[in-house]
Amino acid sequence: MVKKSYVFLFLISTASTLFGLAPMSIIRPYDSNLFGQKWEEQRLHISNTASFGMTGSQAWDGDGNKVDDVQLWNADQNALAMVKGFAQGTEQANIAQNCNAIGGDDGVRGHFKVTGDFKIAFSYQCALRYFLRKGFWIGAFASAYKTELKNVTWTDQTKNITADDTCTKTTITDNIFTNVNRLGSGLQLKDWDKFGFGDVVLMAGWQTTFRQYKQWIRSATPNIRFGVTVPTGVKKDEDKIMFMPFGNDGSVGIIIGAGLTLNYVDWVDAGVDIEFMHIFNNTRKRRIKVDADQTDFLLLTKTDVQKDPGFMQKFNVFIEPKFKKVSVRAAYQHVKRSLEHYYIISNDYSSTVANTADMLKEWTTHNVMLQLKFDTASQDTNRFRPRFMLFYKHPFNGRRSVQTKQFGAGLTFSF
Repeated sequence: MVKKSYVFLFLISTASTLFGLAPMSIIRPYDSNLFGQKWEEQRLHISNTASFGMTGSQAWDGDGNKVDDVQLWNADQNALAMVKGFAQGTEQANIAQNCNAIGGDDGVRGHFKVTGDFKIAFSYQCALRYFLRKGFWIGAFASAYKTELKNVTWTDQTKNITADDTCTKTTITDNIFTNVNRLGSGLQLKDWDKFGFGDVVLMAGWQTTFRQYKQWIRSATPNIRFGVTVPTGVKKDEDKIMFMPFGNDGSVGIIIGAGLTLNYVDWVDAGVDIEFMHIFNNTRKRRIKVDADQTDFLLLTKTDVQKDPGFMQKFNVFIEPKFKKVSVRAAYQHVKRSLEHYYIISNDYSSTVANTADMLKEWTTHNVMLQLKFDTASQDTNRFRPRFMLFYKHPFNGRRSVQTKQFGAGLTFSF
């Protein structure tokens, strides 16, 4: 019991993960596809997984159309609309009035075509699971990853014909980076990169194999699990465009999952797994829309906001032929986050207007994962036997999300 207590405390002290609200496809260390077979004598699994992002990320807009990486929320960015909605006497309101911004938006004037390359450049996951009696286990998970936004270009669509065109160019668009940084309290529109850790996650579960004596089905393995996330991960940087949080953006989360694996004629596993996460509200300064015409990269106002995060759902189905110590798994995974909601902690702004932002709307990801596994353990000799894995994760559809093709490898030690 003393040894088990030390193991449990060790798991608690080292756990973190990447499961979060960001609309991107990431490898989570407690992903059911990364859980290997647990042999009878094994008591502890320590898994290490590293993945690298490949060039050519794919993004989908709200209609499910493929777009440039930075156009998942808006087809273009409206610099005239960004100065709308401000109180009289402010610099933003004066610019709007001088350039006829209230009625001068013709769909071209003040608009920018923005392009860029977003990528999950690298991620690392460490998973520890300690197996108790009667199929119960406790676990913790550690992750880190690097994301980057590169080659960002802002192309001004404003013509140079009318007086409004001239005013817009000289007052706003000709020096868009400096103007936005000044008017938007430090908002930056250029490239960035970030390396950091995710939220802490502790998890417990139960999994047991029941032998079946049917013509085709040889065994059935149900599992359930419950986890808690602690908000220790990198939060969204409100001063950088398209900066994704590394966890739940400062909120605590509750994870519930369950699955069933069936073995057919001893050499094919197939199964389904579902997972849900409820994320609690939290309050901090965030950028908001103060006019319904504003676009998501040009939000100049930052104020205290209570965010009600959307509900997370994950669905996974797989098939895995097994050839002695080698197996090949093909899995399909779908993630969906429902609508988020902002509650403005101020009478100066409208929550109704703030909630028209596209980045708060529902998003989805669809991808397939191919894995090649080699397990050196067997029924007779299964302790201190490592398991190796190679994998490739390929996105193929989604809404309001950007996803990176990833290639990686994993190594699991068993004790």
